[in-house]
Amino acid sequence: MINSFILGLTGSIAMGKTTVSEMFKDLGVPVWCADTAVQDLYRPNAEGTRKLKKFLPTAVDKNGVNREILKKLIHKDNEILKKLENLIHPLLKSSKEIFIEENHLKPLVVFDIPLLFEKNQQKNFDATLLVTASEETQRERALSRGKLSEEDFDLIKKKQLNEENKISKATFVFNTDKPIEETELEVKFLHQKILNKEIERK
Repeated sequence: MINSFILGLTGSIAMGKTTVSEMFKDLGVPVWCADTAVQDLYRPNAEGTRKLKKFLPTAVDKNGVNREILKKLIHKDNEILKKLENLIHPLLKSSKEIFIEENHLKPLVVFDIPLLFEKNQQKNFDATLLVTASEETQRERALSRGKLSEEDFDLIKKKQLNEENKISKATFVFNTDKPIEETELEVKFLHQKILNKEIERK
């Protein structure tokens, strides 16, 4: 039996989702991160790498899956993304189930999933938390990191639902346009409400 409250955490690029995820970790909450899980599956000899080598051998080298090559292949042929998801999603599902089992006695478990609403996964959680910010803040943060071009940023945005749509689907919404200390207080307040069983599980 799962005793934990299962919270789905999501947010678009540069909205502050990773910062909020770290705040939960600092409170001792186990956090499963989709991006980290994919990285683990793409390591040399990992199950995801072995499956991908059969399907797209040019995207695999001695360091595992080459994500830059994979990204270029997906840009050229959108069917590749669908096939890739069919290969990787069952492995991620298994990883999630193992994580829940390992932490089933914890009062709260968080799943950090960037495309949670895009993949219609909200039904899998007791509640969802969306981390958001203004479009101006998002663009400024994303481009100031120096890792993305404007074109890459716009491509990422196109794959995601607009913020109004996400806000309408979320149980809780944290806006990170304000000082980080205020977001930290919001995280602590939500954490405490869940521990006190003030929020009902599904």
